[in-house]
Order: sequence, then structure tokens, then C-alpha cells
Amino acid sequence: YGTIIALAIIATLDGGSAGAGEIVAAVVGGVIAAQLAELYAGYLAEVIREQRHPTRAQLRVAATDPAAGTVAACVTTVPFVLAAADAIELDAAFDIAFWAGLGVLVGYTMLANRLAGLRGLQSAIAAAVVLAIGLALVALKAFVH
Repeated sequence: YGTIIALAIIATLDGGSAGAGEIVAAVVGGVIAAQLAELYAGYLAEVIREQRHPTRAQLRVAATDPAAGTVAACVTTVPFVLAAADAIELDAAFDIAFWAGLGVLVGYTMLANRLAGLRGLQSAIAAAVVLAIGLALVALKAFVH
């Protein structure tokens, strides 16, 4: 869900006065904060459920998912890095970031479903649902702005 958080931050800053560097900082900071909160919530749940502290090995494994989610979510910052370097316009960076984020969500959906053992068609249907939701949000954003 780090990518969803990244897209929410980007949507909030779209049309505002924030520069490309500020957007990168806001997205990276927001995603890292959310992933650390998830890690902390998992730690607390483990302590409460098991009535003991997790081992270092368990903590290391638990940190893997949020770390991967943070990296995937930060894909949306690449266009803003390019905008900060004057390689593309800031408006184009917003558009590219939304599409890149949607691509990450669809790709993650396909991968997760395939790893869960779903057949190709089932995975494609789930990814199509995510894509439809994402396209609806893009359409809503275009309508509002």
C-alpha cells in the first residue's frame, strides 16, 4: 500500500506550489513513515499475540515486506527527480508518476496472485480490477482538476 500512499501524496500536491524536490521529499518521507508504522504495528501485534518479543531473525523477515513496498512506491518519485533536473516539465512528472504508480499496483497484483498459486486468467482479472479502480481515480482527478 506504499504506492497508494505515494499516489495520494502526489495527488494532494498536484496543482499546488510545491517544487519537484519537495514532492520527492514528501513522497519518500510519507512512504517511509507509513512503512515504519506498519512495521511497528506488526511488532506490537507479535508481542501481544505471542506474549514475547520477536527474535532478530523474525524482525529481519518482518522488515523485508515494508522495505520492498518502500522501493516500489518510490518508483513514483522518478519523474519528479527528472523534473528537478529540468529533464521534463513538472506537469508531465505528475502524469508520468500516476501512470507509473498504477503500473506498479497492477504489476504487484499480478505477481502476488501468481505467487499465491492463481492461474494466469485469475491473476489477470484481479489486475484488471485494480487497473479499473486506478483508471477511475485518474478520471476523477482529471474531472476535478
